[in-house]
Amino acid sequence: MAIEKPAYRAIGSGFGIELRDYDEHWLAECDVSATADLRIASNRAFNNLFRYISGENSAAQKISMTSPVQQVPSEQGWKVSFVVPKQVAADGIPTPANVSIELRKVEGGRFAALRYRGVWNQEIFEAKSVELLAAVTKFGLKPVGEISSAIYNPPLTPPLFRRNEVLVRVSD
Repeated sequence: MAIEKPAYRAIGSGFGIELRDYDEHWLAECDVSATADLRIASNRAFNNLFRYISGENSAAQKISMTSPVQQVPSEQGWKVSFVVPKQVAADGIPTPANVSIELRKVEGGRFAALRYRGVWNQEIFEAKSVELLAAVTKFGLKPVGEISSAIYNPPLTPPLFRRNEVLVRVSD
């Protein structure tokens, strides 16, 4: 069975990135404050998010795992999120029992994505973010908002086979 991902249409590529039009989607997002390191924040948030999809929510509903796990820098640390499955969003998303998790709607729109393989960590996120922003500029586009890290595979996947991305919303 395939793991659900946010729906998008690739509309172009160049300079090492892909331009995509994403549909609106929802995130279950865990705030991890006072943690500057991406991997530490992700590890701390994962258990809270996993408990949410395992039934720690207002409906005691199990929710299918989706991909990618996303991380976005925040003022005091990181926000780590799972994508809410489309059918769950259509039927009504259960409220998280854990107050560190919020539901957030991501409006549809155009994003630039830079895909890479291997491990992910703070240093790689920062380096890939610089590459992404340089390519966005070459396209003549402007980044809008924060860059997010997107991790598509489970931790035991060999690095050579991992799909990772950095993404940013763009405008003309």
